[in-house]
Amino acid sequence: MNTPTQTAIAVDLHQINSLLQPLTARERIAWASAHFGPGVYALTSAGVDSALLLDHLAQLKLSVPVIHINTGFLPKETLAFRDKLKKRYGFKLYEFGPTTQQIQAITDEQLWEVDLERYSQITKLAPLHQAITKLGVRVLLTGIRGDQTANRARLGFIGSGNDGELRINPFIDWSKREVNDYLSRYNLPRHPLYTQGFESVGDWHTTKPGTGRSGRTVIECGLHMVNGRLVRQKTA
Repeated sequence: MNTPTQTAIAVDLHQINSLLQPLTARERIAWASAHFGPGVYALTSAGVDSALLLDHLAQLKLSVPVIHINTGFLPKETLAFRDKLKKRYGFKLYEFGPTTQQIQAITDEQLWEVDLERYSQITKLAPLHQAITKLGVRVLLTGIRGDQTANRARLGFIGSGNDGELRINPFIDWSKREVNDYLSRYNLPRHPLYTQGFESVGDWHTTKPGTGRSGRTVIECGLHMVNGRLVRQKTA
């Protein structure tokens, strides 16, 4: 049974979701910036389509800081692409990730083979928690889309995040074709591994070439929530 506070929050989110629905992605981002100001951050994976959100911020001339979770096991191409995007758009970057000691312990144990849940907790969820609490994040802008996974298809334009922050997903209703058209229209860069058949890029040991997110060992890493719950979905 919901408490009065929980019910009020749910109603507010529903109303805001309805408000954002008819807007363009650019208008949704502008709305978030206008309403939440310096508490707004963007989350980037430095993945295949990451230029989409960052270019929208640049087009709006918004100085939104960007958070990147470096798991310690990202391909060198991902870090190079992140730095390329930073140079192009000039955003302030905050990098969070496991410690050197944690990375070594994970490597020694090959934790991604032994306990993928614990691996994700150490390399992704704990660093994101640290970022949100340390930076005082009120709103986190994401680049996720509903057509990427069944879980993401259940998300709205706005929702509750992992640590009390709000998540705004301005592209949740975009299709893969719309993303491709936008990137082509503005001649935006894509991840270097895209030309090698990677349509999604995660950690080097759990990613291979594939359509959509099919090349990932885990389709959902747990960084995004559905109905207030962390979700993960392994590939078959």
